[in-house]
Amino acid sequence: MGFKPVKVRPYGEAKAVVAQLFEEAGGVPAVMELLELSRTRVYALADPDSTNEISYARVAKLTEATGATAAAKDLAFLAGGIFMPLEAAEDDNWLALAGDASRKHARNIAALMDSLSETERSPGVIDQGEAREILEVLDQQLAVLARQRAKLARIAAGDDGDEA
Repeated sequence: MGFKPVKVRPYGEAKAVVAQLFEEAGGVPAVMELLELSRTRVYALADPDSTNEISYARVAKLTEATGATAAAKDLAFLAGGIFMPLEAAEDDNWLALAGDASRKHARNIAALMDSLSETERSPGVIDQGEAREILEVLDQQLAVLARQRAKLARIAAGDDGDEA
């Protein structure tokens, strides 16, 4: 059961991030169990009209227990960066993944530049919804590149048994 709040939470505001964290953590029942809180208290933590705030310790507990990334992404953005979870299978063909990601990245950057340029096909403006969709695609590609960077860093440090 997911967390589907009814009240509008402006994109990027703290209560919207908490609502996303709860959704990624498995919804209200899962959050209630993990944090040992009542349903009312859990809903209040994500309610934009409530003054209740979630503690960092609870955010950390939900993130660690469930792998939810909403809080990490928000904090990275606030710090001027991005968060890219590194989920790599041991049998990944990392050279092929990096090549594929590079080709997709080049196509997406070209499409993004075309979208931002006023042409007969585009007004030269990207709205919030389009920006969010583009960010999802770019985040997937950056995650693959970050995995490849981590692999290369392990090889460079002599910590990886694979030589290829």
